[in-house]
Amino acid sequence: MFKKIALSAALLALFGTAHAYQAEINAGYENTDIDESENVDTFFINGKYYLNAVNIANKPLAEAAFLSKASNIGLGYAKSSTDDDFIDLDLDTVGVSGEFYIPNSQFYVSGSLNRTELTAKAFGEEESDDNTGYAVEVGYLPMTGLLLAVGAAKENIDPVQVANYGFTTNFANAISAGEDTAVSLRAKYVTQIGNYFTNFEGLSYFGDETSYRLGADLYLDPTLSLGVSFADSTADDSDTIFAIRAQKFFTPAFAMGVNYSTTDGADSYGINGTYRF
Repeated sequence: MFKKIALSAALLALFGTAHAYQAEINAGYENTDIDESENVDTFFINGKYYLNAVNIANKPLAEAAFLSKASNIGLGYAKSSTDDDFIDLDLDTVGVSGEFYIPNSQFYVSGSLNRTELTAKAFGEEESDDNTGYAVEVGYLPMTGLLLAVGAAKENIDPVQVANYGFTTNFANAISAGEDTAVSLRAKYVTQIGNYFTNFEGLSYFGDETSYRLGADLYLDPTLSLGVSFADSTADDSDTIFAIRAQKFFTPAFAMGVNYSTTDGADSYGINGTYRF
């Protein structure tokens, strides 16, 4: 009898932990092939710690934290580099971030602070420049799965966003916003249509120029998603960036993803992995 009780308790404990996680690590690589130039190699790693365990039951695994309104703090690093015949460029970004869902309310706040250093080497000489960027948001969730947020950002190259949306899109957003503080508008909506969960998201920056990104994901099952997105800006020489992505959770704790983006003169290919515990 006691052995059966102990076994049942162990199974219940295992079942409970299999449906929750409290931290995750993401890492990946992206190669950007630029016409008439050397390739850009981007490596990134970031992590998040959730203040409360995230329950994944009856949710697409990639959206479990959002649907659970899980407050978190994060740390990220991204490095982009090119090795040209005449000049080598290195772009290093490190940042901290946080998302907080106000308890017993529908309000949300987020913020990120990052430091970016650009180093150029040519003909034995080296020069570098750095800046500190930030982004803050205040949001409201009028219904389950829908977030509407407004904020401000300045010279913001967030390593977590580089991981999520790629080097080309984030660098284009930073250039479009310019050195002035930009106003941001963001929306995200995760809902179930028929037998499938879907994710719709949009982000715009209003600075020196206006930039925007729209995307959508279809969850074929809780473990597998396919997504598309496009981004552009009002800058005179801006070209639309089209992207596709896919992610598969092989277990509730481990996932792999791939992405591809293209714009006039550049194509990017990426691979990434996620581990939760």
